[in-house]
Order: sequence, then C-alpha cells, then structure tokens
Amino acid sequence: MKWVNLILRIGLGLMLFMFGLNKFFWFMPDFDFTGYPEADHLFKALRYAGEQATGKGYLMHLVGLSEVVIGVMLVTKKWVPLALAMLVPISINIVLFHAFLNLPNIGPAILVAIVNAYLMYKHRDAYKSILT
Repeated sequence: MKWVNLILRIGLGLMLFMFGLNKFFWFMPDFDFTGYPEADHLFKALRYAGEQATGKGYLMHLVGLSEVVIGVMLVTKKWVPLALAMLVPISINIVLFHAFLNLPNIGPAILVAIVNAYLMYKHRDAYKSILT
C-alpha cells in the first residue's frame, strides 16, 4: 500500500508540475473546445487579458505557479498535507469548469480530484487539529 501512495503522490505532483509549467510556456496543445463556445471563451478570458488572443492575463499564471509549487512539494515530500489542502480549490474549479462547460474532457479533472481526496484521507491525522 505504501507503493500505491508513493506512486499516486509522485504522479500527481509530476502532473501538476507539467500542467503548471504549461500555463507559462504553452508547450502542450490546448483542450479541443470545438462545439463548446462558453468553455473556449472562459479559457481565453483566463489566459489572455481581453477578448482578443493578445496580451497576458494574470490568472492562468497564478494558477500555474500554484500548480508548480504544489507539484514540487508533492514530489519532494515537503509539507504534503499543506500541498494537498492548497490543491483543493484548484481541483474543485477544474472539475466544475469541465462539468458545466466542457464535459467530454472531464476525465483528467476527476482523476486529480479523486487522487487529491484519497491522499488527503491518507494524511487525515494532519488535519485533525483544524477540523476539531
């Protein structure tokens, strides 16, 4: 069971690290939003500073930086309970974005949320003091 937890923690950390870096350098292709204009509009509004595909928005960089930091924390096993708690609002927003605007691409979002919830459950003793 320790190996499963290790693989999930490092896998989630690497996935977050790569997706976080992608929000700065855009080396991976974007999701295909064909047929989902609301998802395309929101994604572009978060990525750019206006309606045109020019300029830079700040929100994707903030999320990307958070994902990189959380990913490094998970891979290096530093402050894992804090990293998992920081990931909760990000994973909820990823799931809700896809649930309401782009359902066909919800798979990776659900994977992140489930692995995050599982790892938080495994580290539940770290959260007892704030939940009492």
